[in-house]
Amino acid sequence: MIAVFIPIKKGTLLLLEYSYPSGSNTRILGESLLPYFDVHTADGVAFLDPVRSFGELLPKIRLYLHTAQFEVLVSTHGLKKIKKQQLMIELWHGIPLKAMGSMETTDADSAEKRFSMDYLITSSKLQSMQLDACLHIDFHRHRILGSPRNDWLYREPQDLIGRLHGRNDFDKAVLYMPTFRTGYLGRTEGNVGQDLFNFGSLGEEAAFLQWLEEQNILLLVKLHPMEEKALLEKVRRFRSDHILVLQSELLVQHDIDLYELLPETDMLITDYSSIYFDYLLLDRPIVFANADLETYRRTRGLLLEPYEHWTPGHKAQDYEGLREAIERSLTEDRFAEKRMEIRDLFHLHQDGRSSERITEFIRQNRKE
Repeated sequence: MIAVFIPIKKGTLLLLEYSYPSGSNTRILGESLLPYFDVHTADGVAFLDPVRSFGELLPKIRLYLHTAQFEVLVSTHGLKKIKKQQLMIELWHGIPLKAMGSMETTDADSAEKRFSMDYLITSSKLQSMQLDACLHIDFHRHRILGSPRNDWLYREPQDLIGRLHGRNDFDKAVLYMPTFRTGYLGRTEGNVGQDLFNFGSLGEEAAFLQWLEEQNILLLVKLHPMEEKALLEKVRRFRSDHILVLQSELLVQHDIDLYELLPETDMLITDYSSIYFDYLLLDRPIVFANADLETYRRTRGLLLEPYEHWTPGHKAQDYEGLREAIERSLTEDRFAEKRMEIRDLFHLHQDGRSSERITEFIRQNRKE
C-alpha cells in the first residue's frame, strides 16, 4: 500500500473521535496530551463508514494516507492501525452490561481479527475479562488505567444545565439515558414504543410528565445519536419546560460533553446502557427501566447475569413503577451499599486522574 512510503512524524498523535458529545474518552485525554505531543483529531466514524461508490473511495484513501503519518493513534471503537511502526492505544467506550462481539446471541458481529491495537485500556480486571471474552484481546495487552471521560466526574459543577436550559431553579435533575434499540446491524433489540420510556402507554406518559412538573423535577433526555431523530418525533408533542432534550447539536453548540453534565444530576434512569457503571462513581441513585428485559435478552443478550445482581437500583416496568422508583430512590436510597460494591468491582482507580495515567503510559511506550 502507498501508505508505507509516508514517513511517520515523531511526536505526533492522532485522536480518533467517535463519541463526542455523548461521552468522549479522547476529548478530555487530549487536554492532558497537549504538552507532550503534536495532537490532532480526526473523525473516527469516517473509518467505519463503508465505501458505497467510486466517489467515496478517494476521500477514504486520503483519510488512510493522512493517518499513516502519525506516531501514535488513540481510538475508542476499535481500528486496525495503518502501519506496524505506529503505536495504537485503544480506550474503548464503556463497561458493557449488554453482550458484544463474540458474546452476542449470534455471530453477526464476530470480533475475530478485527483489531490491531498494541494496548487496551480498561478500568478493572473484571472489565478486562469482559472485553477479552467479547473482543479476544489477550490480557498482556491490557493496562488498567481508568477511563478518561470519568475524570469529568471529579470536577466542580459549572451550572451547565442552566446554560443549556436557561433555568436552574429545579429541585432535582434526573437524566434518562437508555441504550439504543435500533440501527445496529439493521436489527431491533428490545421493545420500541411511541412513548418516551417504551412502556407502551401515551396516557400514562402524560400523567408522569405532569407529575414531574408538580415535583419540580427536570428530566434530561439523552438518546444515542442513532436514535435522536426518533426521539424528536416522540418529544415533539411535549409542551413542558421540565424536559430538556440533550441533542448532540445542542451540546456541540455549547461546547459541552455529556459527561461534564453528570455531576449536576441527582439521579440516572437507564436500562442496559454502560453509562450506569460510570455513574456509580458519583454515588447517586440509579433507576432501571427494564420492561423489555426478556425480549432484550433474546435479541441482544446480556454479558452479566443475573441482571438483578449487577444493577443496583429500583426497577420499573411501567410509569407508575417509575414514579415510585424515583420517589423511593430520592428518600430511602437503600441501594447505596450495593452501588459501592459494584463500583469497586469495576473501577480500580477512583481519583479523576485517568487521563494523567494514560498520558504518562503513552510517553513511556512510544515506539523508537
